[in-house]
Amino acid sequence: MDTVGVYFQRCDYASFWLRLLVDLIDAVTAGVLCCVAIVALWAFAPAKLILFVCAAIFFCYFVLLKRSRGGTVGYRLCGVRIVGLDGQRAGLLPMTIRMLFMVLGPINYLLDLAWMANETQRQALRDKFADTYVIKKHAVPIGSGKVIHRYYEILTYNFLFREVEVDRPL
Repeated sequence: MDTVGVYFQRCDYASFWLRLLVDLIDAVTAGVLCCVAIVALWAFAPAKLILFVCAAIFFCYFVLLKRSRGGTVGYRLCGVRIVGLDGQRAGLLPMTIRMLFMVLGPINYLLDLAWMANETQRQALRDKFADTYVIKKHAVPIGSGKVIHRYYEILTYNFLFREVEVDRPL
């Protein structure tokens, strides 16, 4: 069975600078939440518990809240949302995959966002891996296409990503 996905106008995908702003706002917000938890637990909780609480805060913020209808602070302030290739709300697994890109560090983050420069649908690498788009809040699809597999070579590594085949230039 063929899978069908949707695509949007190029101006409906979140730009590099908008995504950078969203990421900055969300990183600061999650960091502040973790700092509050650390201060609250410091006197009586073991370090492992504090680490677990911070990991739980990051998971809840960057996976559960980000995929919710309300979105994170950064998503709300910048007017964006995240969807899957089908145009629907992204699932838990794709959102977890996107969050794990933070673990890989700042070099990965720069490569991740730099990837968007040549992308028609402005997908960062984390979006490619997770089959997601970051779009403006009120964006509506302008078409649909067959979901195909496309081969990429990135820094001598080979990847096969799912993409929506677009029948016309965006």
